[in-house]
Amino acid sequence: MMEIITDQNVLHQKSKRLTKQEITSSDVQRLIDEMFAVSEANQYSAGLSAVQLGKPLAISIITIKPRPNQPDMKAENKVCINTEIIDARGDKIPMWEGCSSILGDDGMPIYAQIPRFKTVRVKYLDREAKLHEETLRGFVGHVIQHETDHLNGIIISDLVDAKDFISNDEYRKMR
Repeated sequence: MMEIITDQNVLHQKSKRLTKQEITSSDVQRLIDEMFAVSEANQYSAGLSAVQLGKPLAISIITIKPRPNQPDMKAENKVCINTEIIDARGDKIPMWEGCSSILGDDGMPIYAQIPRFKTVRVKYLDREAKLHEETLRGFVGHVIQHETDHLNGIIISDLVDAKDFISNDEYRKMR
């Protein structure tokens, strides 16, 4: 199984957009399957982008599931390729967020309040290269913004000061 990387030089790469032919290729389909396997094995993951596995391709998955920090979370899975946020509504509000590629000294995700829009309209292709355009709110809207940042070479440590992060233990005590 592939490993989630923490190398910020790799994470800061902009991801390559894919053609419909590339999306439906066996190599990309295997990568998507591997991304789901990696995310499933990571108890804290709510999404993953290919760049986090060292593949700077514009592929993200949403893998919302009950997690130790949010046991009542409703499950949702989605493949989003070449994702674009085409509209955002309202002011940005700080929301708690972690990243499987940004870890504390204990090897666990660290968390900070990251300003995100409550509602976004996104356009993306699924794993069959079918176009989707939808409005996403709440936690799934939050996750798609995080994953779209990854596609653009932006990570959460670029968005807030290092002093604003808290440990996984501190975050769990707040929940």
